[in-house]
Amino acid sequence: MRYSTILFDVGETLVRVPEPAPIYRTILARHGRAISLEDVQRIVDETRCAMNERVPRWVGEDLALDCEASAQRRALHVESLISLAGVEDRDAARQAFLDLYVGTGFFAIYPEVRGTLQELHSFGYRLGIVSNWEPRLPALCAAHGIDLYFDFAVISEVEGYVKPHPHLYRRALELAGAPPERVLHVGDMLREDVEGAAQVGIRTVLIDRGNPPLTDYSPRIESLDGLTSLLMA
Repeated sequence: MRYSTILFDVGETLVRVPEPAPIYRTILARHGRAISLEDVQRIVDETRCAMNERVPRWVGEDLALDCEASAQRRALHVESLISLAGVEDRDAARQAFLDLYVGTGFFAIYPEVRGTLQELHSFGYRLGIVSNWEPRLPALCAAHGIDLYFDFAVISEVEGYVKPHPHLYRRALELAGAPPERVLHVGDMLREDVEGAAQVGIRTVLIDRGNPPLTDYSPRIESLDGLTSLLMA
């Protein structure tokens, strides 16, 4: 095999990142606040403004990540959301939202992901993750039943940098125990994935789920269904 290790981004590569308002509306209704979708969207917008005003800087120009500030933004997002929605049992609602981000009700895996990972794992590839995500990413993978396929995960809020900083990809090479020419990355962003990985000599397959395609970059696949045949070519 040309490659020994395959790395994956997460958002829009393994999981769909949804518009939050419809899902938030359902959670709020379960906690006594049945409000319109328009009002939920307004609350989401106000919550984002509050986050940016109170914790405006969490990523430096050098792509260093202030992990504490990032965690503060996440907590502030939840607190502002339930406060603006007027939820009475705030403890229960807070836990529901925190659990939401590591369960199956918010981030849904794309239908071909599990089968592709299982196939690559059976072929003997080492599989890893390189993602701009919070530390609980392994719990999200476990909730979707795909954690067992991964040998390691490099997570921005653990490492203290965000993609495309080369630190994340260098760390992935260390964990893979392989030279860059033996490692392939799969992601959906030109800057964060393609350019970031290229800084350390890792080639990227761009997954472009757009219709029509968003770029003419090559190699490019429309879903992970096309990854195995590309590897075998």
